Amino acid sequence: MIVEVLGDGRPEHAVVACVHGDETCGWHAFNRLKARGVAFQKPLKFVLANERAWKLGLRYCDEDLNRVAPGDPESTAYERRLAARLRQELDGLKVLDIHSTESRSCPFAIVVGRSAATLNLARATGLRRVIDMSHVPGGLTQDLDGVAIECGYHDDEDAASIAFRTLRRFLAAEGVIDGPVERPELEVYEVFEVAAGRNYEVVVDNFSRVEPGEVYAHKDTTIRRAEQPFYPVLMSNDGYEDLIGFKARKVAPAQSAASPSMMWRHGNGH
Repeated sequence: MIVEVLGDGRPEHAVVACVHGDETCGWHAFNRLKARGVAFQKPLKFVLANERAWKLGLRYCDEDLNRVAPGDPESTAYERRLAARLRQELDGLKVLDIHSTESRSCPFAIVVGRSAATLNLARATGLRRVIDMSHVPGGLTQDLDGVAIECGYHDDEDAASIAFRTLRRFLAAEGVIDGPVERPELEVYEVFEVAAGRNYEVVVDNFSRVEPGEVYAHKDTTIRRAEQPFYPVLMSNDGYEDLIGFKARKVAPAQSAASPSMMWRHGNGH
């Protein structure tokens, strides 16, 4: 794990990259931010999480780090030990966890729960679409105050550019740096079911409503039809080893103190 603090003082915010070692867009975004010579109004902690997998160009070494949180410091498995260290490193901080994906229809944010504080962090990203993954165990932000973002298809240049723009918006919204702030009206999707299976071809679009009886995936002579209406999220042909993706319903965001707005934030002038 690589940890770096920019700015003076004790950080209240952390940016995490490479929870999956082959998703490097967050690493590129952070380096781009440093290269711009941005002035920090508040200190920021940066964490490159899975350093070993990152150096090897792998998603993970023993186990998916995003699925073994909060981890076990006594485990013989590398990622389980790492998860415990990472949880300690991020304790008490507001976290932005940056990912890329095999799924289309990026970018979007992922939260666990829809408290006012959590949705305010989601709005700080400037992204409109938000997935509540409370139904699915695991994830870095399951017991942290934070939001994850999916920036683009695996690790092409667009994913790195989206990660950089989103990072800057988030830090400006949180008063860490100066810059434009956009807090959009959120479109929230709550995952209610896992679509299990492997080697299926997905034939629907993420975030587009699937009607009862509609085919959403097939493999050879096997087809999957919707038993009830749902919105596909994170569905892809190759994104998971044993999942097609997830089924979600559209829900109204919980009441939040932050109303949608567009502004420019300077320093600590909240």
